[in-house]
Amino acid sequence: MRIKLPVVLAVVIAAIAGIVWLMAARGSAALAKNTQAPDFAAQTIEGRKFALRDLRGRVVLLDFWATWCPPCRREVPELEKLWKRYKEKGLVVIGIALESGGARGVRKFAEDNKLTYWQVSDDRATIARKYKIRPIPTTYIVDTKGVIR
Repeated sequence: MRIKLPVVLAVVIAAIAGIVWLMAARGSAALAKNTQAPDFAAQTIEGRKFALRDLRGRVVLLDFWATWCPPCRREVPELEKLWKRYKEKGLVVIGIALESGGARGVRKFAEDNKLTYWQVSDDRATIARKYKIRPIPTTYIVDTKGVIR
């Protein structure tokens, strides 16, 4: 089987970009507990548009992860269980995937793993930067008043 040069280059560039991003991120402090969670607007891979501020009154679990991250992949089934158990009580679980490939890869992973909690592709790390994400997986709990716990 012959691998095409553009595919190899894309993989190498993505890997280098990830390494550079992780190295540049070392030493960044996480957001402090008991502070207001930064607001953001996003769209799930299913097309649901939302803003964090619109979820006030509900507890929100924000999980920053990636499909290529082994610890992230191990925690996904537990997050799915948590979502199924508490969604009727108002819990919102949002997976924020740091994927260079965008929503397509996240959607495939979610389908393959039967994930039903909200998934967002943050391929430009816009949300991740607001939350000072280093390293992944990183999880924040946002209370009903929008405060990080």
